[in-house]
Amino acid sequence: MKKWFRLDKRADKEIISLAWPSITEQILEMMVGMVSTIFMGRIGIYAVAAVGMVNMLMGFLQTVFSGLSIGTTVIIARVTGEGRNEDAKRALIQSGYMAIIVGVLIAVIGRVFSLPLLGLFFGKAEPEVFEAGISYLNIILINLPFLVLDIIVSGAMRGAGDTKTPMIITGGVNILNIILNTVLIFGVPALHIPAFGIVGSATAVTVSRIIGVTVRVLVLYNFKGLKLNLSLKDDYRIRGDMIKRIINIGIPGFIEQAVMQGGFLVLQIIIVPLGTVAMAAYQIGLNINALAFFPIFGFAIANTTLVGQSLGEGDYEKAETYSHESLKIAMAVAFVIGILMFIFSKHLAGLYSGDPLVIKESIGIVCTFGVIEPLLAVLNLCSATLKAAGDIKYVMITSFVGLWTFRVLLSFLLISWFGIGLTAVMIGIFFDFSSRSAMYLIRVNHGKWKFLAV
Repeated sequence: MKKWFRLDKRADKEIISLAWPSITEQILEMMVGMVSTIFMGRIGIYAVAAVGMVNMLMGFLQTVFSGLSIGTTVIIARVTGEGRNEDAKRALIQSGYMAIIVGVLIAVIGRVFSLPLLGLFFGKAEPEVFEAGISYLNIILINLPFLVLDIIVSGAMRGAGDTKTPMIITGGVNILNIILNTVLIFGVPALHIPAFGIVGSATAVTVSRIIGVTVRVLVLYNFKGLKLNLSLKDDYRIRGDMIKRIINIGIPGFIEQAVMQGGFLVLQIIIVPLGTVAMAAYQIGLNINALAFFPIFGFAIANTTLVGQSLGEGDYEKAETYSHESLKIAMAVAFVIGILMFIFSKHLAGLYSGDPLVIKESIGIVCTFGVIEPLLAVLNLCSATLKAAGDIKYVMITSFVGLWTFRVLLSFLLISWFGIGLTAVMIGIFFDFSSRSAMYLIRVNHGKWKFLAV
């Protein structure tokens, strides 16, 4: 137990050095989401509910390439630790091929079946919310192939230990996104640009994403000082062995993400009959919770890279040190942010909506998230360690147990039996976080993850 109380300043410095660009990048992403949601709130609570509804569905559609991204990051971290940079390039190229195919396929399927898909999951939503959601979804689907490639390239850079380049590119793209959102949602009469409302927001996101991935690919080919770069002389043949390695990690990663996003989607379906106010309040609560989640996610990215590279080097003690130190730092950060969320819950909720009922419902959700933020740190950091080691099947199984048993089933039963609305959902989330945090922490402390082959 001494390892939990001893500080390793060298490891802490490396973790923070790798984590802060990822945290900054995630905060920039969060700011775009916050600004977009705030803008939707100015249009009306129906717009907040509609965008939140579509984002849940998009999250589910994105599960395939989320697993692919996990596989890419883990394999590149391992081969980089082993000193095999050419294999890192091959992994990125093979992942790129798969990303383009998967992205185009999902975009086409989503576009063809957009109306039945939204109707299947959210048919009980109010007509105004449903119509706005369809308009938003049909445009957002265009950016799916670009989004999947963007995620793969960024994950590859991080796996190689480069978190600053993705941060810089994301920063520029997000500034562009905010500008386009402002212009296209509200219009600029002086320049004869009309207000497009929710359609303008979808267009801004799509254009920004296309520009973002284009810049990332150009950087890969034109900046030779990066830890991971490509040239036209690299091996572009299809490599079945490398694809198999990525898929071996990617398939459990896909299933884990499908379990997670499927649970989020079903929970959203459970919330829909509670009304537009409940839907909007829940989306606002999730957006504000991103204030804590994204810094934690930044440390999880650093943890995945450092643990994966250490395992590639065969230095198991260093991998364990990075795992424990990352967790301690993330828990401290989550605790502080949780307190701030609790204190400023009313002010934060007021940023998103002027509706008193929505604000009142949102405050309870934000306060609950504030209390359980340290559990979110344990959950994400321990799962990052297990993923970096290739123990993703355990993460997949426990995700199903925790999320579907408590967040989904318990929430549904409490709403059905006691009619306590969003309170039931937050009780379910608390037990989900608690159960998965305990399972992941026990698994990490056993230490068998250090000796898995990927």
